[in-house]
Amino acid sequence: MNSRERYRALRKGESVDRLPFVFGGPRASTFAAWRKQGLSDEQQAAFGSLCGFEGESDIGKLDAAPLPAFEERIIEEDANTITWIDGWGAARRDAKRQATEGFATRQYLEFPVKSLADFEAMKFRYDPTTAERTIPVSGENERPTLNPDGYRMHKDTVNWRDQVEALNDGDAPVHVVVPGLYWTARDWAGFEGLSMLLIDDPACCHAMMEHWTDFLIKLLREPLSRIKVDIITVNEDMAYKTAAMLSPAMMREFMLPRYERLYRFFKDSGVETVLMDSDGHNGQILDVFHPIAIDGIHPMEIAANNDPGVFLAKYPDLYIQGGIDKRELRFDKPQARREITLRYRQAREHGRYLPRVDHGVPPDIPLRTFLYGAELARGFAEGEDLDTYEPPCELEPQLGEIEEMFDPLKALDIVRQDAAEGH
Repeated sequence: MNSRERYRALRKGESVDRLPFVFGGPRASTFAAWRKQGLSDEQQAAFGSLCGFEGESDIGKLDAAPLPAFEERIIEEDANTITWIDGWGAARRDAKRQATEGFATRQYLEFPVKSLADFEAMKFRYDPTTAERTIPVSGENERPTLNPDGYRMHKDTVNWRDQVEALNDGDAPVHVVVPGLYWTARDWAGFEGLSMLLIDDPACCHAMMEHWTDFLIKLLREPLSRIKVDIITVNEDMAYKTAAMLSPAMMREFMLPRYERLYRFFKDSGVETVLMDSDGHNGQILDVFHPIAIDGIHPMEIAANNDPGVFLAKYPDLYIQGGIDKRELRFDKPQARREITLRYRQAREHGRYLPRVDHGVPPDIPLRTFLYGAELARGFAEGEDLDTYEPPCELEPQLGEIEEMFDPLKALDIVRQDAAEGH
């Protein structure tokens, strides 16, 4: 079986020659820490190949940002922070130097939508037929910006129309990622603002989510009619540690009818799997949306009271990616082994489950522990015995010497030093 066939069979609960293999995605600050633990330039540049991860293909540029963007402008700044209006129209405060790039924090101060009138005035920026949403523009990634870390800056400069044949004939699953309904309404109104609008101005929330549903269908109609897409992930991030960020009743009123419409559109377009990406606890989300509007969910964060085995037992047709607790990889190899073994045991018991690290890989995970875990997971994906298998550990001898291990207190010192200089 090739990667595409393997993925499709796993998703359907059919037998596979082995599980697909991908372990986790390090962020920029993680690679920076690992460079001091012996990772070379060449190894970082080809990290997925080094670990043997099976890749996916994306279709190319799908820009869901406001076009035209709001004009960026500085409100105020000091030695370390900049308060400014970003391209989405939000007022925010960012640190000029981030202690852990890729896990940056920022403070949002104000958002452009506070009423239905605000949304109607802004809606022209979200025309799905704008050509620049899919057609690359020369130099678009080189435009000056106040954005200190590139967060939410569009990077893909490939036109999907140039890839149709290669994607349809390729061995790798084709994966499209789009911002979802709650995610986008929160971008427009902010978390607190949207939470209040759901109660105080439901017409505004219905209008925003209806517009975004129409936007996604119109944006994706042509590429999905020509490209065989295996996976669509709808980004939502609509939960915290113990529950969703809006009630099940609100999900059913504002989101579910539109998700059902999106789901029918995706399935009618030949999409194999519709996933929701939501951090936090997934229980209420699955009760509302599965199986009528999503096929699966990720990253299944263990810190948020999720258990892949519990959900897979409750929902026999559910597909899950994730669930390897990143916190358990921070220490020694035996502790990492216990966590990885547990998740692969659940995958073998229930099926429809692809274990991987349950979010971006943070810098406090040691490089050598991660590589051990990746080799162990690869063996388990290939069917090795969960109780007795030990990986060959072929990657660690390829590393250079350790100069320094990551120390979170040093990252905190950077924040404190910059804060002091700012005053």
